[in-house]
Amino acid sequence: MRESSLVVLWIAAWIVGATSGAMANEPPATPTINEPEVDGQIVNPADVHMETMPFSDPDPGDGHLCTDFEIRVAATDEQVWTASCIGGLEKVHAHFGDGLFVGSLSGESQLLYDTQYRLRVRHRDDSGDPATEWSDWAVRTFVTGPPTQIFALEADDVLDATTPTWVDESGDPIVLPVSASPPALVLETLDGLLVELQGIAGPLNLVIHYPELPDHGDLRVRVTAGDLAGGLALPKSSLAFVDHEGLEHTLYLPAMQVSVGMDALFWVSSSGATYVAEDSDTGADFSELAQGIPVPWVVNRPGYQVEIVVSGLQLPVNIAFVPSPTGDPDDPLYYVTELYGTIRVVTGGGTVLDYATNLLDYVPTGAFPGSGEQGVTGIVVEPTTGDVFAAMLYDAGGPHYPKVVRFSSLDGGLSAASQTVILDMVGESQGQSHQISNLSIGPDGKLYVHMGDGFDATTAQDLDSYRGKILRVNLDGSAPSDNPFFDAGDGIDSRDYVYAYGLRNPFGGAWRAEDGFHYEVENGPSTDRFAKIVPGQNYQWNGSDFSMTQQAILNWTPAVGPTNIAFIEPTLFGGSLFPSSMMGHAFIADSGPTWATGPQTRGKRIREYALDATGGLVEGPIDFVDYVGTGRATVVGLAAGPDGLYFTDLYRDLDATSPIDGGAHVLRVRFVGAVEFDADVTEGLAPLTVQFTDLSDVPAPTAWEWSFGDGATSTDPSPTHTYTVDGIYTVSLAVTGSNGVATTTKTGFIRVGEFRTVGLIGGDLPALPADQAIADVIQDLGLEVTLYDDEPFNRPSATELAAVYAPAPAPPPEPAVEGRERRYVDAVAEGLAQAMAEDDRVL
Repeated sequence: MRESSLVVLWIAAWIVGATSGAMANEPPATPTINEPEVDGQIVNPADVHMETMPFSDPDPGDGHLCTDFEIRVAATDEQVWTASCIGGLEKVHAHFGDGLFVGSLSGESQLLYDTQYRLRVRHRDDSGDPATEWSDWAVRTFVTGPPTQIFALEADDVLDATTPTWVDESGDPIVLPVSASPPALVLETLDGLLVELQGIAGPLNLVIHYPELPDHGDLRVRVTAGDLAGGLALPKSSLAFVDHEGLEHTLYLPAMQVSVGMDALFWVSSSGATYVAEDSDTGADFSELAQGIPVPWVVNRPGYQVEIVVSGLQLPVNIAFVPSPTGDPDDPLYYVTELYGTIRVVTGGGTVLDYATNLLDYVPTGAFPGSGEQGVTGIVVEPTTGDVFAAMLYDAGGPHYPKVVRFSSLDGGLSAASQTVILDMVGESQGQSHQISNLSIGPDGKLYVHMGDGFDATTAQDLDSYRGKILRVNLDGSAPSDNPFFDAGDGIDSRDYVYAYGLRNPFGGAWRAEDGFHYEVENGPSTDRFAKIVPGQNYQWNGSDFSMTQQAILNWTPAVGPTNIAFIEPTLFGGSLFPSSMMGHAFIADSGPTWATGPQTRGKRIREYALDATGGLVEGPIDFVDYVGTGRATVVGLAAGPDGLYFTDLYRDLDATSPIDGGAHVLRVRFVGAVEFDADVTEGLAPLTVQFTDLSDVPAPTAWEWSFGDGATSTDPSPTHTYTVDGIYTVSLAVTGSNGVATTTKTGFIRVGEFRTVGLIGGDLPALPADQAIADVIQDLGLEVTLYDDEPFNRPSATELAAVYAPAPAPPPEPAVEGRERRYVDAVAEGLAQAMAEDDRVL
């Protein structure tokens, strides 16, 4: 950055004989909010662009010190997000990462769906006058969209200091071939180009960065074949890039064959999925999917990642971890039930084996929703022997009925050598959904069995039926004598096994170490229930929605289809490497509608709940993991593991022809940590020595990788670095912890050199779009911009400008033409334009 005089760039009219005179300090002009663009705009609750026009102040010399951004709930005026007096480039353009969620959304990373909010913004000048340094608040109302809405990925620039990474499904780079008119991939919006990758001779693509666009726009990908003979053939691929605000994005492209001279176009959603586009489109069109995303789930809390750990499963229902895994990569880590008759074992090294197969004595119908939703469900591992208990429906020539089977192994749990039916409930007719389901072993060493009502509500109140109950069973299948209704005097029957009754479809359950109680989640007709199980308790299910409200910790109305629950606790795998703030929290899987496409308002998510010492609800539901894909997957199984929270997605997500197609997964939510850093100084003259401080919350950090933006790096946790060349530098930090790598990037974080101030005198305040575009370009060069009104009675006088922007610019060399407006750029501004031209910039 060259040292120079302060610059005044005049735009619009220069009038001879402007008056001068001192003025008392006045507040800055009320900001003009240009993102969200209009009141009532529907926005993505996970990514609200907050942008104002450049700072304007009637007092010459008053600069833009900082900005307050805040978001409030329109209905209650509760503040839920705030960024207080932020500086740098964020003074006019903020994102959620620049502030904090507070109040009822404390700790969150997005706003609520389907909610009206108010964005409030005010600018602060550097006058130091408490009475006048703040502008009035500007207000923009907006509404967050529903979970089912697809939002476009918006962008206005790609960070010049980074190179987009384009790879195929194997991770191999995509290198475009060479031609006279070369093939290319372009990221663009309807307003212009952002970045282009072209085929050149060599192992890499040529990367061309274009100037920042004046506004965010819906992102589109254009792939052109150029004049390549035979056209351009490309495999499925992904393109990762960083926008100029430091946000990382990955988009996914289909395999394609582009003919000579033709283009393939794709709109990009906020999740990274792509959709077929046309040149004639006037906005993003998400009607035809081109390529979905491979992991269609997002975690709504910062510092977490969700990833696939097992693939190729058919209808995976429940997960059961070995209580004390050995850590050996060849030994069992957990087991998974597949609805249609298989139990899989997954080793510590990730190998998937068949533990037991062909467990059903009937052919499942495959009808979803309907009779196809039955088979092998619950599973648990006995801690002493490693034996596996599984719940399933059997046929035996009559109506399907439930049973519990115990499996034993001779090879360390890798395969079942024998199986024994320990509880055979012949005559208790059950079918889809309302069947035997969750199994667990309690702290007393007993087996707990969840039983649906078999679509007959009367069974739930009938102690002479196993259905509609939670049963308590000895591990050999006998009834414990201390069960609530045990009476050996009249023979052993269903009532001797009953632990709790009056339940409809208690599909999920888990033990809570803090109070020693069992908890269940239960599907109702229109109202679902979350309840603490008390021995001998009647939970009142009698066929009505009202009965589902009895003894409930929480009800969901309308129903969301809760399928399982897991607690994160220090006593279970040390808290699964989650942070201490999550200890004791319950996580509940909401499956939502059966085999539904895309995100759903009622389901396809995991939600978080905080309970008090007695099991009362303190906080929740809080959206923890949401489905954001375009396919069929939903969440069913859920279990806390040694290194995270595991869940199953039941269906193949993309390209499925029926619900029973193989290709479903086990996924893991890991806490990798949230990376944050600060510096003791962020601007000054060269040489500028900066002490960086790592403020990250990363579990068991072992490695740090700093990039200072000038080509230098460091592996120190909190390094010192000296900048010797003037410029604006983007700093990034990657921290490796026990659960993986977490990163963050701060764009334009360090400013080195003597930066000029530019005053823009435009035609209007707020600035017209043309003036705004010029101001944006100048600000991106690292210059401070102040806008002034051009109205004769509002614009600053020549004397006032001379006092601020010294030395004063030279007057125009030729005399003014009386009675006519004249436009000019002074000599220093011409020097600025020349400097920008030398840097390949465009003004």
